[in-house]
Order: sequence, then C-alpha cells, then structure tokens
Amino acid sequence: MKIDMALDTLFYSFEAGILPWPVENSRVLFLNAKNHSALSFLPQDGLRVQQFFAPYVAGLKSQGRAVESSIPDKAQEFDVVLLATPKNQVETQCLIASALRSLKLGGLLMVAADNRAGGGRLVKNLKHFGLADIQSESRNKCRACWTVKAGVDEKAIDVAIRAGSPQSIADGAFQSWPGIYGWNKIDRASALLLQHLPDEHSKNLGGRGADFGCGYGLLAHDILQRPGVKSLTCIDADWRALEMCRVNLEKLKSAAEIHFEWTDLTKDQPGLSNLDFIVMNPPFHEGKAADISIGKRFIVNAHQSLKRNGRLWMVANKQLPYEMTLEDNFFAVEKIFEGQGFKVFCATK
Repeated sequence: MKIDMALDTLFYSFEAGILPWPVENSRVLFLNAKNHSALSFLPQDGLRVQQFFAPYVAGLKSQGRAVESSIPDKAQEFDVVLLATPKNQVETQCLIASALRSLKLGGLLMVAADNRAGGGRLVKNLKHFGLADIQSESRNKCRACWTVKAGVDEKAIDVAIRAGSPQSIADGAFQSWPGIYGWNKIDRASALLLQHLPDEHSKNLGGRGADFGCGYGLLAHDILQRPGVKSLTCIDADWRALEMCRVNLEKLKSAAEIHFEWTDLTKDQPGLSNLDFIVMNPPFHEGKAADISIGKRFIVNAHQSLKRNGRLWMVANKQLPYEMTLEDNFFAVEKIFEGQGFKVFCATK
C-alpha cells in the first residue's frame, strides 16, 4: 500500500507531542478523510469522518468506521477539525471554509497537503480567512498547518463555500460541482466519443447499458435520449459526481430506467452483468500521478459486465496504451477514430 505522506504529516504534531491529542469527549471532524492508524488515538465517540471518494471510503469502512459523504452543516459544532486538502484550489478553499464554519471558537484546525498539491499555499490560504498565529510543520515534502479559531472573516468563508458548491455550467445546460474531474467544462474526449457513437436508431447501442465514470452525466444525458436504450446504470467513484448526474438526468423524459452506483470501478463488480453496452472515458490519474492501471481495470470490468456480443465504446488520450488490454479481453477491437489527441474504440465481447 502506498504511504500517504501528507496524511502522516497531518498527524505528526500529535504523534511527536508538539500538540496534545484531543481529549476524551472532544468532538472531532475529519474532512476528506483517509484511513490512518492515528485515527485510533482520537476520541472515538465524538469522531466523525467525511469523504467523497469511494476507494477512500472503502478503506475507512474496512476498519469499521462510519463515513459521511456530505459535509456536516451545523456551525460551531466541533472542538477539532482535521483536513487533508485536495489538489484543486477552489475545492481546498471551500473545505477550509467549511472546516472553520464547523469549528467552535477556540477550537483547533489542523490542515495538511503535499507540497505538489498546495502545501506551499496553506499558510496563505488560512490567512485569507482572517486566521492568525498559524503554526506549521514541514516534512516528507508536505506541510501541516494548525491554528486556533478566533476571529475569522465570515464574508470570505461565505464566498469560498459558494464557489465550491454546485453551480450551472455550459450556459446552464448542466449542474456541476467543483472537485469533480473536468467539472466546469464539456470534456473534449467525451464530446468526441459522442460524435462517433452509432446514430440514435442503431441497434449497436441499445438495451441495457452502463456509463463507467459518469461524472456529472454528459454521456448519460445523450444516451438516455436514444429510443433503443432500456436502462442505464451511471457509476462513479465521486459521490458529488453522482449527485450532479442525478440532477442533470432527472428532467429527461426518458422511458429508460436509470440507476446510480457509488463505487470503485477498479474493483470487481459482481452485481453488474449481462449488459448490452458500456460507454466510458476512463480516468488516468490518481491524485497528481498518471496511472493507466485505472483505465485497464475499467476495461477488464467492462468485459466482465457485458453479455456475449455486447459492446464497449471507449475514448482515451492518444498516448495511453490501452490496445493490448482491449485485445486481451475482447473478441474484436476496432479503432473507429484517431485525431485531435484522442482515439475512440469499439470493442465487442
């Protein structure tokens, strides 16, 4: 298992005795939480953990922890708030603002980030909200900062929370949420895939299907308007993406059944089978690092989820080497387009 240095740095000041551990009966909130051995030293009865991303949720649940998908909305409820910041700056600002809103006056805020994902900006980000007396610790090419909540800039908190909340994009065509991959645009690769799908009357794209990594629902919105589609399962690892997908699809007058699954598509999907088609634009990053194994697992799971003669329609960046994985798993693989930095495949089981 890859060591999360930012998470180690988040807890280092407690483990090294620089700060005392939260006392028994303290209320502690951990935003953007991931599993770590240090969680066992926190007051268990008062601990709440929040995470949007299904793989991290699975890690927390494997240790018997209840996980909340949404951020608690009660103001000044917690004595301590811990935050492992994401790389997206708008999302980070929103999470810091949400942490401050959740924290009691006199409560402790502890924030950490990898230097490549905003660690160098943490002090500046905290000062933006009117915080003073900010302490910090730098190690493992990461930085942790902490401070006690005293006076804060409530206007800055309001602005940051609004900026990191769901909002309209694409001239009002869709609702999306900062932090979702490609949240504020029509993704070029997905748009290209839509251009090269069979026309709406083709039998090659109908029946029961799934959208792997659905995001806010761009592909699903088009596919559900095809008369031959009987059902579509929208799947994503990001809880916010599924929430936006629900919103963007609920106004469609579609005869098809729509299902939503919050799950990690790099893991086996035994409940998904006998599908006629799957569409996908798989992610290829885990944090900052490129990881093509994610797309390869999507392909393997797509094959397992399709019935015989079922089809996978997939788009990928031109440089990503998915061809061998497709050919190892599918009976027939056709590259139906290559250009503009992308390639589109149709693979038949």
